[in-house]
Amino acid sequence: MKRVSMLFVLLISVFVANAWHRQCDEAVVIVASKHLSHKAKKLVKKYLGSDYSDDVHYLYDTEKELAKQKKLKKGARNIHDLHLDKNLCPKKVKGEDSYKAINNSLEVVRNHKSHSKEEVRTALRVVINLICDFHSVAKVRLDGYPHSYKPFSYTTQVREWGPKSVLTKTHKWRTSWQKFDGGFPLFSPKYWAEDMEIFIGDKYADYSKGTLEDWATEVGTIAAYYLEFCKPDARVPYMEFKSMEVVNYELYVKAACRLAALLNDAIK
Repeated sequence: MKRVSMLFVLLISVFVANAWHRQCDEAVVIVASKHLSHKAKKLVKKYLGSDYSDDVHYLYDTEKELAKQKKLKKGARNIHDLHLDKNLCPKKVKGEDSYKAINNSLEVVRNHKSHSKEEVRTALRVVINLICDFHSVAKVRLDGYPHSYKPFSYTTQVREWGPKSVLTKTHKWRTSWQKFDGGFPLFSPKYWAEDMEIFIGDKYADYSKGTLEDWATEVGTIAAYYLEFCKPDARVPYMEFKSMEVVNYELYVKAACRLAALLNDAIK
């Protein structure tokens, strides 16, 4: 009962940590590992070992990747972004975005017997690393919404003590999905995972249903909804801003379920 209460607090509180924080990424892997098939667990263990927490941050922690992201030329594709067309479907892009990179890596995993151990290990790491980015509304680049391709700020308005007392706050689009103000304490990856499991309940089958393309459209639909009124210099109703919190958390939970589903499907 106490844990359920904590989950309720989580959904009505505002995160203090980066919503796509390293600890939460680790929690996604913990949850996903509980839903892997026996064959998938065996293969993942073979290539990544029994404790692969270091692999969770593979893309972020390698000097090569960090240098690559810093040196991106104008118009280049960031592997952590998701590019969608006006129909909310994945676009054909030069280079790799998260959709393309995950698909390419899953192909390697499916045909792991035809690839070197290092190639399969890298492919697994890429899928694990990018599943959260893929579900991040802040990383969607959507045709028809030019402001989704560049940083911008908007404000929220909160009525405090009366009709004439108003507090206005400025938020950056990308970081508002990653870091919200509030007093909610940080969770350890293990505790995050336990709470996420409670949130999942009997919804694992529903959350993991569909294809990578279906999930891209789902995240794109959410992004389009918020980008309609979260525009440069726009004033966003506070309750709409608050709703981002719950939406963000549910997407994170879905990322965990879908990571397991992708690996289970690829490793049969």
